[in-house]
Amino acid sequence: MVQLYDLNQPWGANTWPWPYFDDPEVSAVHRFSRDVNHSLKINTAMHIGTHIDAPLHFAPEGWDIAEMPMDRLFGTGLVLDISDKVGAHSIITPEHCQEAADEAGLEIREGDILVLYTGWKEYFLNGEHPNELTYFARHPGPHKEFTDWWIDMDFPWVGNDTPAIEHPLNTAIRDYRPDLDFPGEFEEATGMTLEEGLPEEHWLYAHKNALPENLMMVENLGGDIDHPSVLNTRVHLGAFPWKWTDGEAAFCRTVAFEGI
Repeated sequence: MVQLYDLNQPWGANTWPWPYFDDPEVSAVHRFSRDVNHSLKINTAMHIGTHIDAPLHFAPEGWDIAEMPMDRLFGTGLVLDISDKVGAHSIITPEHCQEAADEAGLEIREGDILVLYTGWKEYFLNGEHPNELTYFARHPGPHKEFTDWWIDMDFPWVGNDTPAIEHPLNTAIRDYRPDLDFPGEFEEATGMTLEEGLPEEHWLYAHKNALPENLMMVENLGGDIDHPSVLNTRVHLGAFPWKWTDGEAAFCRTVAFEGI
């Protein structure tokens, strides 16, 4: 019997947006108090809650949401627990992934789908310790070494339980809160200066380099990502957005399948 595990965060009008995006808006077209039915409409950016970035997000010639092949959205792969190896501001490396795989007796294979559990979902809106600033601005993230390995290994998509598959200080968040000492926090956590660890010439490195290779990313995962039947296990994984022509990203239901 096949068991399905939902790796999504719930989505709604109060879902935290990326810090410089507008809040999602949900309004009623029909209401039970006025009509015989209930229907809604939304006004929202796609990069809110669990979503997939299509190559078109950073590559004009890359696949849009509708063009992404189903056999690149569904396949076998690993959900690796690296939560004991990374923390606030950590740079995620291939070594973190390999160590986690070795400890679990797993092999990371070329063409796998790779999902990383950092433990950061606990800081999201419905987590055990919700903290919007920590969630968006202090999460661990990959950088050049990881992204180059991702491309070499041809992982069709990489997912994780943080708001972006990019280090937050490798995005506009780096300068978003000048009242906070993010450079000092980073140096204390990593032993490197920002320029040493995240040089400006590598700005948005994962997005600028993985997406043009038609490699996708699924961000803001949660739900059953840490379920014992999912974590540190080889499973079938699928990320299923709607078939949106010219879409650069989309909400997607992300599922792990046990027993296929």
